[in-house]
Amino acid sequence: MLWKRQIPILIATVVGLSTLFGWFIDHPTIESFIDDDATQWYDILASFAIFLGALNLMKLQGKKVLKQKSGWQYSLFAIGGFFFAIVAGFIYKGNDAVEWGVHVTSKGTLFKWMFEYMFTPLSATMFALLAFFVASASYRAFRVRNLEATLLLVSGIIIMIGRVPLGSSISSWFIMYLLILIASIVVNIKFKDKKITFGTLLAGVLIVTIWGSILGWPLDQPGLFYLPVLQDWIYNNPNVAGARAIMIGIGLGIFATSIRYIIGLEKSYIGE
Repeated sequence: MLWKRQIPILIATVVGLSTLFGWFIDHPTIESFIDDDATQWYDILASFAIFLGALNLMKLQGKKVLKQKSGWQYSLFAIGGFFFAIVAGFIYKGNDAVEWGVHVTSKGTLFKWMFEYMFTPLSATMFALLAFFVASASYRAFRVRNLEATLLLVSGIIIMIGRVPLGSSISSWFIMYLLILIASIVVNIKFKDKKITFGTLLAGVLIVTIWGSILGWPLDQPGLFYLPVLQDWIYNNPNVAGARAIMIGIGLGIFATSIRYIIGLEKSYIGE
């Protein structure tokens, strides 16, 4: 129990505290440990983790083939591709003039051929299929069910149209007329009075028409209703604010998880 539980927790605590306090202590030895030793230890552990992950992949796919479970034919391609990559990376270069290590990026080698004519087309296919999944998810997310979904729908439409050349050809005055129509619909839903709805629509149209006549109907003025300008504002302000909030949350989550590891509350790395 001592070697399986207490010793691993003690090692994780000592290394975690040393790495944590190393960012706050100005000492050459500690800085060298964080910048060099700890990084090399991480690379070594990650290498073994990748190796174990590959063995586990082969184990699962091999069992699937032996027991002929559903879709076991695809497992044959996974196993074959794995061993083909091993051969191309460590056993056969295909070009004796190229040195080992450089062969993964050099023309005429088996690994480079595999990357260009197998891996790259498969990756492109996966991303092409991903576009349809994104479109399907967007359709479900953009359905107007509440205020949040409505804001998401409007923002998405503005971003998509404002990013394409068509968006720069749409006049800001057209957007203003469209907003007046939407406002009239909202007024009609709320008050259910045709006179108030018609008055709102007529007043809005007159204001925009007079305003546009005075300014000469410029395409990109007022800039607040010009789609390229509006989409830039959405992208650089609400979007950045949301992204920063997410990053702050991720940072706090990493900090909380790290503290749990350091003080020994989190024991998943020892199988508990």
